[in-house]
Amino acid sequence: MFTKSIIVLVSIATPSMAFAQHADLLLIKDDMGNLLTGQYDFGTNEIVNTNTRVYEGEFDSFGTSDEPGFNALSASSVPTGFQGLDANSSVQFDANSINIGNTSGNLYYWDGNGAVDFNVSSNSLTISKAPSALFSILLDGSDSDVDGFEIDTTSSDGFLHKHIDLALTDISSSADGFYLWSLSLESGNSSSDPIFFVHGFGVENEIAHEAAIDWVQSTLVPAPGVLSLLVGLPVVAGRRRR
Repeated sequence: MFTKSIIVLVSIATPSMAFAQHADLLLIKDDMGNLLTGQYDFGTNEIVNTNTRVYEGEFDSFGTSDEPGFNALSASSVPTGFQGLDANSSVQFDANSINIGNTSGNLYYWDGNGAVDFNVSSNSLTISKAPSALFSILLDGSDSDVDGFEIDTTSSDGFLHKHIDLALTDISSSADGFYLWSLSLESGNSSSDPIFFVHGFGVENEIAHEAAIDWVQSTLVPAPGVLSLLVGLPVVAGRRRR
């Protein structure tokens, strides 16, 4: 498969901003056909941006989540200067091992106390869709990329809207905190840059969650290229709030 381990190359402070919207992950191509990841707001039916690399979510009390969803616009809704995904095209992902300092793993954890300090997780995360017997992978903190599966196929006009399932193995109180992992997406002949997810479990601390998002943004994500931005829209890491 196409993924490779992620090496931390640069640390650039890029503040993220929270907003109370149902904003899911957007897949769209630039005018050169490069696959970009951004945010789409279902409250206003508008593109928020086209360069989000860090996404936030929450696990429920059972350690499960299906956020954010994965979306692509129909051909008639794609703005000037961008391209939609190909019709009837498979969208798939692989999970990446992340290098932080002297450690590497495909799942990291921080308990939410003190300064942000992600370490390789002893917990495990299952990523799946129905039927889970066919479409399921496990991130166990090991130093390895993991082959993923097809999220969904676009419609005849390039539209896609799909949620996949996330589930922690350990949901005891000792597992409370924030979990970090990374995916790369592929559709047709295009692959995205690695994207990152930070999901909270059992922690009602918005300040800590935002600190974790900002740490990932500044430590693991290079500065965005100007051409990847949707002109006139802010650069933010979209948040979906309960």
